[in-house]
Amino acid sequence: MKVSQALEAWVNILGSENVLTSEVEVTPREKATFATTQKIIGVIKPSNRQEVQTSVKIANQYKITIYPISCGKNWGLGSRVPVQSNSIIIDLSRMNQIIDYSEKLAYVTVEPGVTFRQLYEYLQQHNSNLLVSEIGGSPEASLIGNALERGDGAGPCGDRSANSCALEVVLPTGEFIQTGFRHFAQAKTASIYKWGVGPCLDGLFSQSNLGIVTQMTLFLAPKPNYFQTFFCTINQLEYLEKLLDNIQNLISQGVINENCFCFWNCYKFLAIQGRYPWKIMKGKTPFSLKELKGVEPWLGRGELYSANYDLGLAKQKIIEKFLAGLVDQLEFQEHNQPGKEPSFTPPNDENIKSTYWRKKIKVPAQRDPDRDNCGVIWLCLILPFEGKDIITALKITEAIFKHYQFEPNIALNCQTSRHINLFAAIMYDREVLGEDERAMECHDETLHALTEAGYIPYRLGIQSMDALPPFQDDSGQLIKTIKKGLDPNDILAPGRYDFRREWN
Repeated sequence: MKVSQALEAWVNILGSENVLTSEVEVTPREKATFATTQKIIGVIKPSNRQEVQTSVKIANQYKITIYPISCGKNWGLGSRVPVQSNSIIIDLSRMNQIIDYSEKLAYVTVEPGVTFRQLYEYLQQHNSNLLVSEIGGSPEASLIGNALERGDGAGPCGDRSANSCALEVVLPTGEFIQTGFRHFAQAKTASIYKWGVGPCLDGLFSQSNLGIVTQMTLFLAPKPNYFQTFFCTINQLEYLEKLLDNIQNLISQGVINENCFCFWNCYKFLAIQGRYPWKIMKGKTPFSLKELKGVEPWLGRGELYSANYDLGLAKQKIIEKFLAGLVDQLEFQEHNQPGKEPSFTPPNDENIKSTYWRKKIKVPAQRDPDRDNCGVIWLCLILPFEGKDIITALKITEAIFKHYQFEPNIALNCQTSRHINLFAAIMYDREVLGEDERAMECHDETLHALTEAGYIPYRLGIQSMDALPPFQDDSGQLIKTIKKGLDPNDILAPGRYDFRREWN
């Protein structure tokens, strides 16, 4: 009865076309790139902050849980599926306005439905000299959704959460707040300074269930006058530790910018290039390049942003010196034409091809891993930027993946000179009987082994919200106190990053 009354109330404010309850609308949203059992009651689609506020108040009135998504491209970590069953999805994709933009101060203010592609096209239309750091996922993903999940990208300002400010947030009671200097109507620095004055509230709404972010300002970076990329390969794993330490040194000295160098192992590279080599393997899995070719090479890619040619050439010579004797191949490419700006690759979904790695169908032009039963489970770790730690984590991951007969699809992103991000993806075909179970066992064992070794994930899938080691302090109680204070009826995404196991 409560559900039908709530749905009727939502129809009255949003219109029947924005309250979805039919099986054809709901069922696809219950599907992820791994096995899920959560059931969804329906979907509501507000178009502005005021409608979000009213929708939240209705959820409180009828004690119905709601689960916000931006564009729903959180593939490998849960897609659009809530942590718990019997929720209403509040889909924010209709809120797709670019609110404000400054070329000189290099920022843009957007709503949750604004995608990477949309912002890129907007900047192109305005003949902007600003860059959006590349996303490894879909160009149709939400900028705000990615930033709130602490996603990162290649290029300057790639740590999107760190390069954001001035959040507009609807609280679980229906009230709204604005963070930083946005508190003040007359503030001229709201879009350029994260901290404001007094307690900084921004972090409360990243990876949390304490509010629905309906607006955010993101910092962008100017295009350089001279742009180069460079590539290296390494066949001897024993050189990788020293190579990583040298890259760390180059980043700490500012030769390579933060978020501007990454390593891919051969399986990550092959997965993006095409599908599994079924003919070569005669239908068997897993594929081992070491057994076939005797090596499992790593590939490195860096980007150099320089004020002029001379500075770029100087950086190139320093890098050549630091990497000499450690790599099997090193190649630099410049992306500059006389009289023209450097060229940059527009957002594309080439990386999404890798989710079809073990599928036997042709990769479709319109890629949708949820729809096409692609099996993908991500592990996202933060490691110290110490060669020995990175090698230890790699060995743990590779051994467990190979034990479960999955190719160890691994990437390393050099986010700062202090830490590095490790991304490991279990890729499989969900239509093969038993693969869902085996893939999740592989994920769970790898996650446990890495956390036991001291390497804690910085993003979690919906299935892993209670998978971390116990806290050694009273943080669980603090989170409980904040949650109960802001969300007395527990209606907003219960179980999402709230570590309820730690509540007393």
